[in-house]
Amino acid sequence: MIIRDNADLKKYTTFGVAASAERLVEYRGKDDLRDYFASHPASEGYYVIGGGSNILFGGDYRGTLLHPLYDREAIAVSRKDGCAYVRVDAGFEWDDLVGLCVDNGWFGLENLSAIPGTAGASAVQNIGAYGAEAKDFIESVEVYDPFGDECRTMSGAECGFGYRDSVFKRRRELIVTAVTYRLSETFVPSLEYADLKARVEAEGEPTAASVRSVIKRVRASKLPDPKEIGSGGSFFKNPVVDAGVADALSARYPSMPRYDAAGGVKIPAGWLIDTAGWKGYRCGDAGVYDKQALVLVNYGSADGVQIKDLADRITTDVRAKFGIELVPEIIIL
Repeated sequence: MIIRDNADLKKYTTFGVAASAERLVEYRGKDDLRDYFASHPASEGYYVIGGGSNILFGGDYRGTLLHPLYDREAIAVSRKDGCAYVRVDAGFEWDDLVGLCVDNGWFGLENLSAIPGTAGASAVQNIGAYGAEAKDFIESVEVYDPFGDECRTMSGAECGFGYRDSVFKRRRELIVTAVTYRLSETFVPSLEYADLKARVEAEGEPTAASVRSVIKRVRASKLPDPKEIGSGGSFFKNPVVDAGVADALSARYPSMPRYDAAGGVKIPAGWLIDTAGWKGYRCGDAGVYDKQALVLVNYGSADGVQIKDLADRITTDVRAKFGIELVPEIIIL
């Protein structure tokens, strides 16, 4: 366990904004957590950050941040009825995990390739892409509650998964320490997105490796490399609206993309932002990425306040033009 006071956070988030934390605790597993909370009451407050790819600091953080570390070799696999049950620590890098699973013939996560972050965040955020969500594969989640010094294992059904949502967003006292994924040992391609299907099939008979390769290339062409341009990936959730609202917008914009979703019709937030004229917009070093309107970026020295102000302006404009409220996927601290 490593404890730092007045810790520089710039390298702990993909936005790369300047910020510091009053205290940063880097830990390995529940034993380190128990040691830490034995001398630091949970009532003092804390917040867990993984890869920092879904967080924007609006300024210095006045409190304690917990950051999980992991050993890439610390992985446990069991097999039953044609499935592989893969358990990893919460701090395990997500795309490393996807690659490891594809290489070993454990299938299901390949559509979630190249998403930044950690395994723990996959459960907290219920990450998703190309018709797949983490919840589809999460068998169980191990958590630690420092208020009662309690460790427990929650089934996937207990995690309250929804669109980019889980019980862990509502019960922040629960610290995810490990996740077990139920993956198939038989590859069945999930290619419901027409563009992805065409790209994969152009390379021959689909394999998990070809799906992963195509998705990595597509994401690289649309999203900035955080090492070069700071960003948090998709800044807003894709809104789900009533069918009547979607029909009215389709009448105005016949080419508007729309997808059936639980509770209504999903409209891509990137399309709304692009159609409103924000794609490529820049104010100082805060901007909207010119290749994907859903991504807000830090071109160098923007701070969290400037990026949040830009997000607020976009939200106001989209509401005025389309009558739709954009909700951030990014967590602003």
